[in-house]
Amino acid sequence: MSKFLQLFHPFPLKVIDGKGIFLTLEDGKEYMDLFSGLGVNLLGYNHPALLAALSEPFPMHLSALLEHPLKEEVAGDLTRLTGFDKVFFSNSGTEAIEGAIKFIWKWLERTGKSTERVIAFRDSFHGRTLGSMTLTDLLSHQGFPKLDIKTVFLPFGDPDILTKEIEQSCSFVIIEPIQGAGGVRIAEPKFYKILSILHRELGFGLIVDEIQSGLGRTGYFLSSQPLGLNPDIVTIAKGLGGGLPLGAILLKERIANAIKPGDHGTTMGGNYLSLRLSKVVIKKIKELLEHVKNLDKLLKDIHIPELLTNPEIKNVRQEGLFIAIELRKDNADDIKEILFEKGYLVNSIRKKIIRLLPPLIISIEELEDAVNALNEVI
Repeated sequence: MSKFLQLFHPFPLKVIDGKGIFLTLEDGKEYMDLFSGLGVNLLGYNHPALLAALSEPFPMHLSALLEHPLKEEVAGDLTRLTGFDKVFFSNSGTEAIEGAIKFIWKWLERTGKSTERVIAFRDSFHGRTLGSMTLTDLLSHQGFPKLDIKTVFLPFGDPDILTKEIEQSCSFVIIEPIQGAGGVRIAEPKFYKILSILHRELGFGLIVDEIQSGLGRTGYFLSSQPLGLNPDIVTIAKGLGGGLPLGAILLKERIANAIKPGDHGTTMGGNYLSLRLSKVVIKKIKELLEHVKNLDKLLKDIHIPELLTNPEIKNVRQEGLFIAIELRKDNADDIKEILFEKGYLVNSIRKKIIRLLPPLIISIEELEDAVNALNEVI
């Protein structure tokens, strides 16, 4: 009997090797990984630049009380790419959300603003810790305790309801610019424009969760950049550490000024090795942005129209390499299993959705192969 508490539904075979976007499992067969370790392995497996960074000597761990240059170097890279003023590192995405809640709370407290009503969105996912779950609609049925704040979940993408609710009362808004676990849901441009105007005019806090949509996934370093949002805080994680645990909270100066030493902390966040890999990842993402934009155009112009002619497909939602195929039947799990038998790893969610988060290094030919296989199996 296994001693490991299994809380996922894993594929039936163990991994023995990986290279590029392919994994070799214990049956000796190569499988194309089209969800990159739940969006983490942006550069695929055994990328030469990451292996080179791992091969150099390094201290296994340095206390947060000891300074080293990588903290400032990676923080500087992130602020230059995003326009934020400060960065705080965490262990993971959900911890980045927890820190973001605390930071915005301190800012609200310092500025004398109400902290009684928070706006989040239906089908949202921000994490599995108790604070992040308070703001996560998809886990609201699980019955765990929540923070003692009133969270109002609004329909994602409805600018009229958004305006009405924010004008009634709002301490801060938390939003995924593109909902991931909700099924790669993308709002119309008007929705983001209204949110941006309300934020600027009314002065509530705005947290944008880019843990799944950021880091080049849509062809931009942050998916919120072309949407015109100007958040106070952005959270990123997933692939930031090159496969090692690392998240980050990006803050505007006005929020950072409300935080003092002791308000928050971390033991392993921003650890030396994760930051070394992060420098490589950030550099490679910058080099891959144009490639992802080219794949985005290929998908929009050719492959998605092809998929939409399939009578078994209800809809396809996509930005860059962030893709959801919504089926007409509740057979996403069956399709995932057949694709696995054919050598493709995909993610199925909500019974009717195949979600794809391929590594950013996927080639045009590999993407075409994957789309053709998906279409055929569906």
